Amino acid sequence: MIGKVIAHLLKANADLLVIVPAGNIYPYVMNEDTHLPAIIYTIDSVTPGYDKDGWLGDECVFSVVTFCDNYTTLQSIALEIRQALELKDGTHEGITLRNIYLTGQLEGFNIQEDVFLNKQTFSTEII
Repeated sequence: MIGKVIAHLLKANADLLVIVPAGNIYPYVMNEDTHLPAIIYTIDSVTPGYDKDGWLGDECVFSVVTFCDNYTTLQSIALEIRQALELKDGTHEGITLRNIYLTGQLEGFNIQEDVFLNKQTFSTEII
């Protein structure tokens, strides 16, 4: 469910799409021949909440990973991703959620592939 929202919000950010084409934003894995920069998003966990009356909502944790061959561009993309997602709420793609929060960030470099990466982890609640 939340994957549709993530894709929608990322692809709705015009400033992000100037740097990363919409066709380079993928769920879970990018195509082998994808030209960088590229983004993948993954659902890390969904924890349902219940009370005596039934389902209250799901806490969702997801990650957005950027791959880029230039560190400065990587930083610009990470900022745009955060602006596209952080504190978004309401109904998107038929799914109602509460504020999206950035909960962590990790950077790295793959020397074998000569690629920089940035992983941002977010949390939200679907209601």
